[in-house]
Amino acid sequence: MNIKYLVSYSGLIPFFYLILDGYFFEILDINFIINISIMMACIIFTFIGAYNWNFNQNNPLLEFYGFLPSLISMIVLLLNLLDFEKSMLMYTLIIAFIIQVVIDLYITFIDLFPIKYFIKLRIPITISLCISLFLLTNLIDLHI
Repeated sequence: MNIKYLVSYSGLIPFFYLILDGYFFEILDINFIINISIMMACIIFTFIGAYNWNFNQNNPLLEFYGFLPSLISMIVLLLNLLDFEKSMLMYTLIIAFIIQVVIDLYITFIDLFPIKYFIKLRIPITISLCISLFLLTNLIDLHI
């Protein structure tokens, strides 16, 4: 197994723990769970976008597209610090991940990404991450 797959999939472990804790163990404070989920999702979103910077092509549109996740993550983190509605931020991240994977899938089909990477890594991780964020968002409603 390639190390990037191991590292990528292991990035889901904290989300799974936060889900278990939020629904069953209740050791951590719900605000901590939500805040750390938002921060970790923003880090992952930024890393996925940075993948687009790795091309040897001189394509300003692709470079801007690679920068957008960093910009969106920065806005989400700032809004989180300003106590913007947490569930709205979580849903924004879910939608951003879905839009990004759809656009990246299109980019894959025009031969800019390797399809093997996409099938084995991006799609399963994005689906798992979106489900995790959705479950964590529902914790907000359970603890109001």
